[in-house]
Amino acid sequence: MTFLGIILMIQGFGALIAGHFFDKSFGLLHLWFDGGTLTAVATATGLLGLVVMVLGLRHDD
Repeated sequence: MTFLGIILMIQGFGALIAGHFFDKSFGLLHLWFDGGTLTAVATATGLLGLVVMVLGLRHDD
């Protein structure tokens, strides 16, 4: 579960960073979304990944 959270964070936050700083597409989200919707979905995916990772780490303790 922790690994899934890390992958989701890379997908979401990586898309934000690549889009805003390098003007490049990253990951799979840009295949379905564009513009403001892509930003919102990438943010939501990154935050979901963060939550899943934290829950996975808490479960492992």
